[in-house]
Amino acid sequence: CSRDWSSDVCSSDLGEIGFVPEGVPLARKVGATRPFYDPKALVALAHRNGIYMIGRVVCFQDPVLARARPDLAIQRPDGRIWTTRAGLAWVNPYDKRVWDYCVSVGRAAARAGFDQIMFDYVRFPSDGDLASAVYPGRTGTPRGRVIEDFVRYAAAALRPEGVRVSAAVFGLSASQDLGIGQVPRFVAPHVDVLSPMSYPVLY
Repeated sequence: CSRDWSSDVCSSDLGEIGFVPEGVPLARKVGATRPFYDPKALVALAHRNGIYMIGRVVCFQDPVLARARPDLAIQRPDGRIWTTRAGLAWVNPYDKRVWDYCVSVGRAAARAGFDQIMFDYVRFPSDGDLASAVYPGRTGTPRGRVIEDFVRYAAAALRPEGVRVSAAVFGLSASQDLGIGQVPRFVAPHVDVLSPMSYPVLY
């Protein structure tokens, strides 16, 4: 994560990738890549110093991909791109082309030598005018199962790369249905690590 400390926002939360990944042409095409570091050199340095490397892949909050490819985005009823209150666009969790994009980024990090790939924002949006959000290709599958299906798919695709796979979830999702498709008991069987984010402000 390359963080803008003035706003406390990671560039990866905004759809940027901190290196230029091999085998992800769509990332280059939409302008998501940033040459902040050489991942292989960074991982080698970390490993020489006994550091375990986790590559974080932000999945469905992706303003860069959504704006460059509106067909992959959550939309408004008039066809425009849907955004949160902060003006952030999201991509469509029902669209398997989005799944493949996330997996390809994770695979590039795995092949660069990262030990673990952690998928974050593996959920539906939680703020903004949620009632106006349109999901092209939406099915009758419950949201929790959609997210489970994605995690299962992503983990199966990455295991041949020899990496552990993890997912970040809201800690509160363990005891409440937040309406965002995060059900820890659905996700947990498919990952090596489940990382509950327990924000004190929520308790």
